[in-house]
Amino acid sequence: MKKIIGILIASSLLIAQSKNATMTMYKDGFGLVKQPVSWDVALGQDTISWDLLPVGLIKDSPFLTLQNGIVNMQRLNQDVFYFSEYLNNFLGKVIQVELINGTSFKGTLVEMRGDNITITQKRTTISFNRDRVDYITVPGKPNNAIFKPSLTWVISPYKRSGSVTGNLIYLSKGFDWDATYRLILDESGNVAEFLAEAYIKNNSNLNFIDLSIQLVEGKLKQNGNMSTPPIMMRSISESEKNSEMKEDPLGDYHIYSLGNKINLKGEESITTRLYSSREVSFEKTYLFENDEKSQKEEPLGIEYQISNTKENNLGVPLPKGKIQLYQSSSSGNIEYVGEDEIRQVPKGANATIISGRAFNVVGKRKVLNYDRQRKSEEGTISIEVSNTLSKDIKVRLIEHIYGDWVIRDASANYRKEDASTIHFPLMIPANTSEIITYTYRKEWK
Repeated sequence: MKKIIGILIASSLLIAQSKNATMTMYKDGFGLVKQPVSWDVALGQDTISWDLLPVGLIKDSPFLTLQNGIVNMQRLNQDVFYFSEYLNNFLGKVIQVELINGTSFKGTLVEMRGDNITITQKRTTISFNRDRVDYITVPGKPNNAIFKPSLTWVISPYKRSGSVTGNLIYLSKGFDWDATYRLILDESGNVAEFLAEAYIKNNSNLNFIDLSIQLVEGKLKQNGNMSTPPIMMRSISESEKNSEMKEDPLGDYHIYSLGNKINLKGEESITTRLYSSREVSFEKTYLFENDEKSQKEEPLGIEYQISNTKENNLGVPLPKGKIQLYQSSSSGNIEYVGEDEIRQVPKGANATIISGRAFNVVGKRKVLNYDRQRKSEEGTISIEVSNTLSKDIKVRLIEHIYGDWVIRDASANYRKEDASTIHFPLMIPANTSEIITYTYRKEWK
């Protein structure tokens, strides 16, 4: 008697291959695949099937464009073989269950509920949790089983018979990309090497061979969410490398095209350059940010601002992404000094990066006086910044004050940013301290 054994097959054995496709990948976790196709079709009309489809296929998205033929009908067949469903056909029949500890049981299948399987023997009833089961053997084999989804078309060539060519186009979840930046700060303190890379992820069950890839920056509206399994990582190979991607506008978005074709395996990620390495200058500012009545002493935050202009060797659209900061030394060593995330930075705008706190620049804020009356409130603030570095530094003291307020007796010039924020821009010489005082007053009816 022929039997079928239900076992877990390694996913790597199930991965199929797509060749010479073009993929447009979005940051929303999906991609648009344009797969070239070519078939020899019979006289009049013919039926063609295609099963090289990712598991994340968006069901209503596939369509076929032909250069020398007509698509009369398209069908998506998703009635694929699943052993758990097939096992339902054997309720009331004899099966064999092998546990992971090697124990074997043979009996009549009487129940399948959740993760439990129940069989009866001559004098006993036994229930197993599926986590304990190694494999299950049932009699016979499935008839006309389909093991993966497929598309079927009825096609008529323009000529009576011959070859038809075109593109299968579809959307699928399981593809994603992110921008990753690295800023390697020079020891001199005002220039850095700027690296921009794309981190490309294929979470699908398809290998893509000789893939042309395009990346779209911008958030598109797309229904449904996708969970992303762990994936393998690799850097792009020498044969796949290009000096940088080509960037073009795409309506309200930007699209980046990788010049060379690449191989992108299922459950794998690669990194490739968005732009060639550039030397950029930056402005470094130390930040001390506080609210009305807060009193504290702490190291100041460090802010870097990079101007995205041609004069600064940039002037290119920078996608949203993570940026890592490294510090180089005179000995040639490079050390990691923090990371941040930058928003989308258009040409001409500034990229702002916040990276940790400074050991040698400390701020101390005190409320010298606070008086609250029935219809007014007044506070006098003192802020001291100590710079123990051997160089002058730029500092910005950010103060948040809420309500209807005025500033009095400020010991330094300040700027009003918005209805609840002022800041004091300072230059503090090496190995010195500076104290700023001011009074805010609020009144209400």
